Amino acid sequence: MEASLIKNILYSGIVGDALGVPVEFKKRDTYYVDSMISGGTWEQDAGSWSDDTSFTLPLIENLTEKSDYEELMQKFENYMFHNEYTPKGIAFGIGGTCAKAVRNWSINHYPALECGDLSEYANGNGALMRLAPLAIHLKTEPDLAKRLKLTKNYTSLTHRHARAIMGSYIYLEILHELLNGRNLTDILTDLPQQLKTALQNEPDEWAEFVYYKDIFALGFKDTDRKNIKSTGYDVDTLLACVWCVLNSKSIDEAILLAVNLGEDTDTIASITGTLASCAYQTETVNPEWVAQLQNKKLLDSIIDPFVKNNL
Repeated sequence: MEASLIKNILYSGIVGDALGVPVEFKKRDTYYVDSMISGGTWEQDAGSWSDDTSFTLPLIENLTEKSDYEELMQKFENYMFHNEYTPKGIAFGIGGTCAKAVRNWSINHYPALECGDLSEYANGNGALMRLAPLAIHLKTEPDLAKRLKLTKNYTSLTHRHARAIMGSYIYLEILHELLNGRNLTDILTDLPQQLKTALQNEPDEWAEFVYYKDIFALGFKDTDRKNIKSTGYDVDTLLACVWCVLNSKSIDEAILLAVNLGEDTDTIASITGTLASCAYQTETVNPEWVAQLQNKKLLDSIIDPFVKNNL
């Protein structure tokens, strides 16, 4: 992969996050965002990014350093308890399931792969939001079973229910195919059977596919916007992000479509930016938005070594 593409993918996600921070939890169509603004729910400066990016940066480091799951949980602790990996030295907006997992590791001393919540009510998008670097790392890995195993492990650090794991499978396999030059529509046609075959010995995981089936239905692209939910529920998030990319023709257009859906705006715009940058690889996210990001020095110090390792 070219360095410029890897950087564009990662920065598209961070830009989406930062655009969404000021309007997180706002009701759809009570606002319109098309630039970096300050204030909002968390009273942050323009260009501030949230837990989406702050959980992604440790994973980028982890993959660069080839360190293990325990070391990654230590980095998550450093973020949550010591404000590392943040725009201005303050952690904000950490989801309950992620916070519980970090406490399980830091305070209760669970093994890293047992920290994630197994509850059906813990299927938020807190794993989905941070996993894009893993897809870049696995771009040339031909073994689907190996990709799925790593996806499951990195998801399970915070989310261990089979539905969240299935969401991560779908998301990372879409990214994998996009990075390898396939068209999104074709990917959506073929992926269900590929996953069904690969998961024939994992019936509990495959049983969760039904929750995501609408993504793969003919005509999903034409779903009315009012029927696209933009909550923090893993299923709603993934459907919204894929819908935004299908209904856009550029990275910037996709991100703005996502950030103006309301509710969990930062995560949905971040994932959408990532998907769109993989789908539209000849384009770059708005450089003015990138330039407005807070703490660019920290971002570059973590992203640049990862880029070199994945060329």
